[in-house]
Amino acid sequence: MSETFSFKIEVFTDTLLITGNYDLPLYRRLSDALNSRLHRFVTLRNASVAPIWKPQQSQRVAQLLVDINSALLVAVIEEPLAPPGFVAPSPPRDTQPMMFFTAAFAMRADFYTRTDMELMSMLSEMSDDFIPLSTVSIYPLHGGAALTREFVCLGRTRIQALFAIAAPVMNAPEASPRSPEDDSSDSENLLPET
Repeated sequence: MSETFSFKIEVFTDTLLITGNYDLPLYRRLSDALNSRLHRFVTLRNASVAPIWKPQQSQRVAQLLVDINSALLVAVIEEPLAPPGFVAPSPPRDTQPMMFFTAAFAMRADFYTRTDMELMSMLSEMSDDFIPLSTVSIYPLHGGAALTREFVCLGRTRIQALFAIAAPVMNAPEASPRSPEDDSSDSENLLPET
């Protein structure tokens, strides 16, 4: 019998909070599984679905299909142990504290940056549907208590704004120095001709 690796996840959409077990036949990081684009709908076992701002109104179902394209973010509640010898392939990485804003949430999180690329270049070239983030604080913009999650996959196309925390602005245009002569010539040009 083949082994199954089960993640307990939360899926946040614009209107719903969905929780359930997501089973994978092969061990992969959740972000890799979501970015594989094999299926538009993912199957969750032992699921619950509720209005996003009224989680107490949840309905439990044995199995639920979720359109992963509608997800703002997918949070990991519990994850399986990696099999012995598993090594995730990735280029050298560092983390950068960032703020992300969607229509429903503001998030402070550690973003995995590549050490061989500038942040702006990395963001511009990114094509994955979901961005992995760690040590995440989630602040609902419509009110309610903040949430903390150790690992979240954020829907890239749902990001409306973002900024790096305590990082210099790269490639910012520099103001040209102005001399007193420049100021006087400007004021002369504003005077009416006589």
